[in-house]
Amino acid sequence: MTAFAALFLKSTKPELAFAVTIAGAVIILLFVIDMMSGAFRIFAEISEKTGIDDSLVKIIIKIVAIGYLIEFSAGVIEDFGSKSIADKLVLAGKVVIFAVSVPIIRSLIGLIGSFLELV
Repeated sequence: MTAFAALFLKSTKPELAFAVTIAGAVIILLFVIDMMSGAFRIFAEISEKTGIDDSLVKIIIKIVAIGYLIEFSAGVIEDFGSKSIADKLVLAGKVVIFAVSVPIIRSLIGLIGSFLELV
């Protein structure tokens, strides 16, 4: 419905079409967040049963969420003709994902180091 409303409004009132698209995107994201709460519980159970630190599982979930959010946002921005801004948003998202993943990298390096000490 949002896409049809935005296409209809784009020819007459482009600024309103952008607002409708953003509102539709927010509504879709709210539905997705609600649906993902069950998946988060499953990840919590997996980390509990395997003994993996909860913080690492939360970081992985954050990384996936940031990736999807950035991809979705860049697509919306690109639909409105700002490909250069969308490209910069994707680059910024990659930098944020790298920054968020530092604890996982640190943990992985520590694990490899402990394996090397055993050999």
